[in-house]
Amino acid sequence: MFNNKGESKMNNLKVEVIKKVLMLDTTSELIKVREVVENAISRECDNDEKDREAFKKWKAEKEIDETK
Repeated sequence: MFNNKGESKMNNLKVEVIKKVLMLDTTSELIKVREVVENAISRECDNDEKDREAFKKWKAEKEIDETK
């Protein structure tokens, strides 16, 4: 995902998903999709927080090692 090709594939996938969501016509189906998307966003936020905590821990350990 860090190269242009990977980002391009991801963006294409996002557009594809958006196009398919635009095809939905019922409120109940849209509500289901919204719930799935909200859950996915929540998981990504949780993972981001875990990554930040792991980085803080790594950085603190590195600073301790450098002072020795």
